[in-house]
Amino acid sequence: MDSVIRISEAARRLGVSPHYLRLLEWEGRIPAVCRDFSGRIYTEFDIALLKALGVGQRPRTLKRVEEVLEGA
Repeated sequence: MDSVIRISEAARRLGVSPHYLRLLEWEGRIPAVCRDFSGRIYTEFDIALLKALGVGQRPRTLKRVEEVLEGA
């Protein structure tokens, strides 16, 4: 398995709060991430996808996952 990145580290890398990431996931605006016994875990791919979606860049609307992966 790739290195495990906890929500606090993922939020720091994206420049947002862990609460904001949880809120986006709960609202369905970002894809749900894997979880283990101690909480959400992110991979480098997850971080790159969230950056590509616009998380942490103050957009008014986030891109959809399909839009980002379509161009890949």
